[in-house]
Amino acid sequence: MKLRLSEVADIHAGYPFRGSIKHDQNASVQVVQAKDISDLGELQSTELVRTKLTGKKRPIWLEQGDVLFIAKGMRTYAAYVPEQLEDVISSPSLFQIRIKSSQRDKINSMFLAWQLNQKPVQQYFRKSAEGGIQTNIRKPVLADVELAIPDIKKQNTIAKLYAASIKENALLHKLINNRQQQLNAIATDLIQNSEQFKG
Repeated sequence: MKLRLSEVADIHAGYPFRGSIKHDQNASVQVVQAKDISDLGELQSTELVRTKLTGKKRPIWLEQGDVLFIAKGMRTYAAYVPEQLEDVISSPSLFQIRIKSSQRDKINSMFLAWQLNQKPVQQYFRKSAEGGIQTNIRKPVLADVELAIPDIKKQNTIAKLYAASIKENALLHKLINNRQQQLNAIATDLIQNSEQFKG
């Protein structure tokens, strides 16, 4: 079955901050920005910026099961929100996607995030994007994305595989970074020792 994103989900723009998002460690509100979404499509919520809301618009708080989509920048990734986060909103560079209440027993939102990150949809975004290197995906473009929706059982299977692949890739990247740090330490030690011998 093929459906457009707007048929199965509501799409909200991120909170319209006036100017830059200013960090305030005493504020209760936290903001998800594009930098908080990894290249693997994983939401990294441990170091979110705290800030005060500057506008009058009522915030749409993030909920477990939402999907965040990076609409501005060099990446057009989607990330699943795996847990309930208190007093967290999204920045203006993101769209917040929430499955319609009438579709929640038919659509797995992690499956939705996975499909938005796959090649056919990414090609659609590249063709439809505005701007040069820093692309901009408008809301109507995102809403018009055509999705291939299998039965919920198959969606759940794909979502589990996707979650496992994110964890595996994150672990692999961590191992690579650790190994590189070891090599850097060895190189530094060699240089320092060689300078001592010169003296």
